Amino acid sequence: MAARALRLLTTLWVVAAAASRAEAESEAGWDMTAPDLLFAEGTAAYARGDWAGVVLSMERALRSRAALRALRLRCRTQCAADLPWELEPDSPPSLAQASGAAALRDLRFFGGLLRRAACLRRCLGPSAAHSLSEELELEFRKRSPYNYLQVAYFKINKLEKAVAAAHTFFVGNPEHMEMRQNLDYYQTMSGVKEADFKDLEAKPHMHEFRLGVRLYSEEQPQEAVPHLEAALQEYFLADEECRALCEGPYDYDGYNYLEYNADLFQAITDHYIQVLSCKQSCVTELASHPGREKPFEDFLPSHYNYLQFAYYNIGNYTQAIECAKTYLLFFPNDEVMSQNLAYYTAMLGDEPAGSIRPRQVSALHYSGQLPAEPGPESRV
Repeated sequence: MAARALRLLTTLWVVAAAASRAEAESEAGWDMTAPDLLFAEGTAAYARGDWAGVVLSMERALRSRAALRALRLRCRTQCAADLPWELEPDSPPSLAQASGAAALRDLRFFGGLLRRAACLRRCLGPSAAHSLSEELELEFRKRSPYNYLQVAYFKINKLEKAVAAAHTFFVGNPEHMEMRQNLDYYQTMSGVKEADFKDLEAKPHMHEFRLGVRLYSEEQPQEAVPHLEAALQEYFLADEECRALCEGPYDYDGYNYLEYNADLFQAITDHYIQVLSCKQSCVTELASHPGREKPFEDFLPSHYNYLQFAYYNIGNYTQAIECAKTYLLFFPNDEVMSQNLAYYTAMLGDEPAGSIRPRQVSALHYSGQLPAEPGPESRV
């Protein structure tokens, strides 16, 4: 038992050493400039009227932040897939093994942590040290770079890009009166097309959902269905990304780190609970739209609500039943949906309807939904 523990401990030392070497080796390949530095360069260029400099720095800042996000997402996803957590064996240790069992369990647990950490260090390289301040992260979330960009584009006669930048900023800041006036002015200019007013930061799942709902509201169910289905696919992808991006550094909430003195297991627990809280909030994050004061309520199940009625309207009872049954996974006591399901079943027939299963939706999505909000009138 002691020899086995020693071999495992030696392996952990090797893993940690390899991680340090990998981090050093990866620095040479890091060619991104930190987005905060680029943003600062852009604001400085704006102050001195260097419009080409504003465009160069702000565009690079946006690309750098997006690339950093994509890198972290790829590394966390890949390392989680390559190094899944090992479950404890089902059989308890024998009496002869009992004395060293606790130590082996600890080594096995921390061995998994070190291997995952080594993978992340190797993949991320020096990017792990790049972290935007809370204030600057807020500037990006408020879409401030587009405010600078729309002026700079206009000054260098790139009207199409100026319109897109102005619209992108206004979507995130609908109370900004000056930008509203700019957009009104752009609409009067020759050569400006309706297609130029596009949101460059639109979330794919939200864009498809809103388009599908608009077509549904305009009584175009056939056209609404592909957009609502695409919205679902994009939603689950965005949800995976949101959860993976929660696994970042511990947030000490201001200067609390000066007094933070948790021991090993308290620190692990505090960080893990913070990660779980972040992952739980993904349901709110994905249901939020910059132009709305509050997130869409029951956002995910509402997709199935719209879909079941849209499929009914185009005569596809099989899909209507599938979506109705999926909606009932979230709200099993919903009387209106139960009545809809009974109607669809009567139209299709009990036997074929009984063989239709709800769509596979992770149980993680059944909880954490926001309180109900009236959706489409779904009674049939």
